[in-house]
Amino acid sequence: MIVGLTGNFGMGKSTVARCFKEKGAFILDSDRIAHEAFKKSHPVYPEIRRLFGRMEGALDRKKIAAVVFRDSKKRRALESVIHPYVFGRIEEEAAKSRRPVVIVEVPLLFESGFDRRCDRKIVVECDREKVFERLGRKGVRPAEIERRWKAQGPVPEKIGRADYLIDNSKSLAATRRQVSRIWKEFKTLALSNRERSL
Repeated sequence: MIVGLTGNFGMGKSTVARCFKEKGAFILDSDRIAHEAFKKSHPVYPEIRRLFGRMEGALDRKKIAAVVFRDSKKRRALESVIHPYVFGRIEEEAAKSRRPVVIVEVPLLFESGFDRRCDRKIVVECDREKVFERLGRKGVRPAEIERRWKAQGPVPEKIGRADYLIDNSKSLAATRRQVSRIWKEFKTLALSNRERSL
């Protein structure tokens, strides 16, 4: 069973993914896979290099992020290069997993269309004030948070398309309780799917 996990910048997708990993899910992080494309030896690298040809030296992901979150045309061009590779790799890795539930962390789950490849979708939400507080402690400026949110779909729209919603505004224990509740359903669904396939 493939489960897409998403939520806007700073809302705690990775925290929720770790909670599911503790339960026994196989976790795939689309950002980690996307980072592979920035290595010079990677087959996608030359295409990225062409997009950012004026950038001096090695491609720096932080510099590229600063560009694409200000320039939507550049962002879409980069996504058109990286997304096909990332989604292909996700499907390869998911197929190799022997675990019944695969959680795929995808920041642009709905925007990219990857939600159509998922059996279930989870959206992580968090109070705006809490996001700014948490990211502020990590040194992320409010303007940067706003830029990244503008590059992602509206949270209410994502919630409307989700099968499950996890509120990550409170304590880690509260988040874990929500994950536990959903995990019980996933195990039942995965077992049902396996029995139908026999």
